[in-house]
Amino acid sequence: MVMKRFVDTVVNVSLFAILFIAMQLVAVMAVRVLPVGDNSELVRLVAYTISMLLTLVVLKWYMRKSGVERVVMRKASGLNPIVILSGVVILIALSVLLSPLNELLPPDSREFGDSAWTLIMVVAVAPIFEEILFRGLLYNLLRVTCPPFVAVLISSILFGVVHLEPTVIVEGVLVGLLFSYVYLRTKSILAPITLHVCNNIVAYALAILSYQEMPLLESVNGDAYFAYIYSGCALVVVVTLAVIVRFFIKYRGGIAETIESQNIERV
Repeated sequence: MVMKRFVDTVVNVSLFAILFIAMQLVAVMAVRVLPVGDNSELVRLVAYTISMLLTLVVLKWYMRKSGVERVVMRKASGLNPIVILSGVVILIALSVLLSPLNELLPPDSREFGDSAWTLIMVVAVAPIFEEILFRGLLYNLLRVTCPPFVAVLISSILFGVVHLEPTVIVEGVLVGLLFSYVYLRTKSILAPITLHVCNNIVAYALAILSYQEMPLLESVNGDAYFAYIYSGCALVVVVTLAVIVRFFIKYRGGIAETIESQNIERV
C-alpha cells in the first residue's frame, strides 16, 4: 500500500512537470500566430496566460478522470486583515533573512519592464493562476497519496522550481510553505492569493527601483542596524516555521474530510 502511494505520487509529480513544460511550449507557439504585435511585455503576458489556463484545464480534466475532487476553498475568512498583515510581515522578514544568500547565488536575470502589461501579469494574473494551480489543485491531487505536510512540501518545491532563478527558487519554496499553511488554516484560497499579490507588488517595486541590487547592509546604513534587523527577522521566521510544523503535526484534514465537514465551493 505504501509503495503504491509512493509510485502514484511520483507519477502525479512527473505528469505535472511534463504538463507544465508542455503548456509553456504550446503557449510560445500560440503567441506566434496570435495578433499580439511586437510588444514583448504584451507577448509575455499573453503567453503566460495561455500556458496557465491550459495547465489548469488539463490538470482539472486529469483529476476528474482520476476520480479526485477538485476542491478550491474560498471562504471570506481568507480576507481577514490580521492574517494578511501578519503574512506580509513574515514575507518581509523572510526576504531580509535570505538577503545574504542572494549575494552568493547568481543574480536574478529576469528583466521587468515598467509597462501596464507587466504590472498586470506580476501583481494580478500570476498570483491568481499560481495559487489556484499549486495550492488549490496540485495540493489536492497530491493529498490523495501523501500526508498533508508531504503534499504541501512537494507542491511548494515545485512552486519554487518553476520560477527557475536560483534566488527565487529558495525563497519560493519557503513562501510556498507559508501560502499553503495560510490556505489550509483559513480554508480559503483568497488568503494566499492576497499575500502573493502583496509579495509581488513589493518585489516588482524593488526591481523597478533597482533596490534589489543594493546589499541590505548598505541600505540600512551600518553593521549595528543590520544585526538588529536581521536578528528580529530571523526570530520571526523561526517562530513561523515552528507554528507551521505544529499545525501540520496536528492537521489531519484531507479532501474527503474537508468536503463532508465544510461548506466548500468547487471549481
